Amino acid sequence: MSKTAINRDLLLKPIQSEAPKLFDLPEDWRSYWWGMPAFEMKNAMPQFKIIINFMTAADVKQFAEKTGLLVTKKSNSAWFPYRERLSGEFQWTGPKINSRYPICIPSKGRAHLQTTGKVLDRMGISYKFFVEETEFDQYCAALGENNVIKLPFHDLGKGSIPARNFIWDWAAEREFARHWVVDDNILNFARCHNNRRLRCRSGALFQALEDFADRYDNLAMFGPHHAGFVNDAKKHTPVNWNTRVYSCILIDTKLTERWRGRYNEDTDLSLRMLKAGHVTGVCRALLMSKAPTHGSKRKAMAGGNTDNVYTTNDHRLAFAESLKQQHPDCVEIVWKFNRWHHQVDYSAFRKNKPILRSHVTPVAFDNEYGMELVESRADD
Repeated sequence: MSKTAINRDLLLKPIQSEAPKLFDLPEDWRSYWWGMPAFEMKNAMPQFKIIINFMTAADVKQFAEKTGLLVTKKSNSAWFPYRERLSGEFQWTGPKINSRYPICIPSKGRAHLQTTGKVLDRMGISYKFFVEETEFDQYCAALGENNVIKLPFHDLGKGSIPARNFIWDWAAEREFARHWVVDDNILNFARCHNNRRLRCRSGALFQALEDFADRYDNLAMFGPHHAGFVNDAKKHTPVNWNTRVYSCILIDTKLTERWRGRYNEDTDLSLRMLKAGHVTGVCRALLMSKAPTHGSKRKAMAGGNTDNVYTTNDHRLAFAESLKQQHPDCVEIVWKFNRWHHQVDYSAFRKNKPILRSHVTPVAFDNEYGMELVESRADD
């Protein structure tokens, strides 16, 4: 049997864990994640840890030789027995199918830097960039005129809010029941299954997300979670209900709420939807990843709102204070990770329950949407 076949078997086989069962999450998520891509997440966190100290690099080398572990003087942890890392070798592929609802991407100053369009092209999904009138020609030259819509304004100093509200009205005028609002710095989409987060190159990912959202009468906002916040060694449910939805959002167009403010617009809109009695959700089974935003430890992508929104000396504090003023009942300002953050208490919204539409009938099987696991190529 080839190494490729062995590795694929490892990915498809659920990780066996000896973790204690006392605090395992209840399996009630199966009551709603039916007819969706298969999802299994075990507790694969280490049950025992030990710190081993080395005086010299020669000691590290000798330890690696005796244990068979790939340990160098730069390593800070290792699994024993050695656990092969397979995430970069395989990916989910499948049909290049379009989304049912329009994917709308507000963008500014990134005609030649945007990443979202490139990843959507590889998935076979169409999209529209909504750009200010002064940048329309630049975006058309980079993306093609069919992929760009001109906004009737520029440099309003309100960040992406005017563009997002224009998109909402644009979708409503065209009678789209839902519409996607997606950031222009998405790097990849992925699927989480069997404790592996693997890149997904199929438009089936969006189709599954849309099908799931359309089951419910009151799901106002839904979208993929950021892969960086879904630990692939922990046991998870496929959906985190009634929380902030951000960066890649499927919105119920018929609702009367609109975007507002300058900062934390995703969190603010999520909270207003929840306070109105609606339901929100982020999907842990189907994921996204994006380039760093302003204030990250890594260098942020140029363009966007850096020049006309992130203008205060401590914009992190301004972000937190703005959300605290909008939602003093459930937001606190905290200092952690050496910077200011807002901290939202979503516990009051646990009572918001998703309401299944009357014509929807649960099914007792998984639906892979044509996705299959394949070996990654060098050009992927």
